[in-house]
Amino acid sequence: MILVDFRNWDFGKSLGYLPNTQKELLQRDFEVLNKLGDFEVLELFGVDKKPIVLSDLFFENKDNIAVSPVKNVSNFYESIDLVLETKNKEVVDYTEAADEQVYFYGASSLVVHSDSEIALCGINDFTDESLFEEYCEDFELTPFSFEISNDILTSDIALFTGNTLLLCLDFIKDKKTRKDLFSLLKLNHLDVILVTKEQVEKGVLNMKLVENTLIITKQAEVLLTKQQKEQLLKNSTKVATLPFLEKVGVKLRDVIL
Repeated sequence: MILVDFRNWDFGKSLGYLPNTQKELLQRDFEVLNKLGDFEVLELFGVDKKPIVLSDLFFENKDNIAVSPVKNVSNFYESIDLVLETKNKEVVDYTEAADEQVYFYGASSLVVHSDSEIALCGINDFTDESLFEEYCEDFELTPFSFEISNDILTSDIALFTGNTLLLCLDFIKDKKTRKDLFSLLKLNHLDVILVTKEQVEKGVLNMKLVENTLIITKQAEVLLTKQQKEQLLKNSTKVATLPFLEKVGVKLRDVIL
């Protein structure tokens, strides 16, 4: 797996840290993450060393990796090439759609249960439904879509870990869609842990599966209720304390692929 070396990213000057203090905090967070897996470390940037979001740019399975049509995708070409070279998989390139202002934000726009071959996707202005169907056709997935507002992406409200889906229903308004979704999950023998909108907004889904271990940030762990923890901890889990990254809003899915 890839871990982005984010230590030289430009987070602006409004955080209130002295430069050396900020550098030390970034170093600590990087060391915490780097110990959690056997990573290939890549130094990747957006424009002017701004942060980059790997889950927006890519979606992958065992054999293939898709490059997503995100807004201003040309700003990330250099980083995209480095990732593709490192992954060494068959490439599916959707970036031309961005020229027509048709967007899809990779693994941020859909969540997948690989064994069941199902994909869930919230449709909005940044996640085109026809592209979702194209992704599912190319990656041999059964699509299930629903409408969400433009200020979120699917991975903000849903996350598969093992045979469990963490899900916030508050963002799925249509009752029939909810019913159909639960029927699909039941048919595939998948469990559900419901989380609240307040938990989502505070970062409860800041988790990432790394080498069959669920990495969860300390902030996300604190947000979970006792019952949610008991359900979730059936899986192999490690807690990562990442105070700087959480302060600036960088998620695990942003820096690990």
